[in-house]
Amino acid sequence: MEIAVADLLAERHGGQQPILLDCREDYEWRQVRIPRSLHIPMRQIPGRLAEIDRAANIVVVCAHGNRSYSVAGYLIENGFAARSLHGGVAEWQAHGGEVESDAMRGTRS
Repeated sequence: MEIAVADLLAERHGGQQPILLDCREDYEWRQVRIPRSLHIPMRQIPGRLAEIDRAANIVVVCAHGNRSYSVAGYLIENGFAARSLHGGVAEWQAHGGEVESDAMRGTRS
C-alpha cells in the first residue's frame, strides 16, 4: 500500500503518470507541493470522492506519510487503486523531487 519516493520517481520517468492526491491542509499546500498534484484536504475526501478518477492509479501524499497512509486505505476500501507515498513531501524533496510553492510562483496567501 506504500510506494517509495525512488519508485515513484522511476514510474514517472518511465512514462507512468499516477494521479498525485495531496491530502494536506491548505496552508501546507501553499508552503510546498509536488507540481500537478490534486489537492483535497483529508477531512474533505469523503465528500469529494466524485472528483477522483476511479480508474486511475492514485498516489496519496502528505507531509511525512502518516495521513496519506490512512487516506490510501480509505480509498482502497472505497474501490480505488491507491498507494501512500512513504515519507511524504519531505522525503520527495530530500530525494530531489520537483516541488513548487506559492512563494516560488510569486503569489501571496
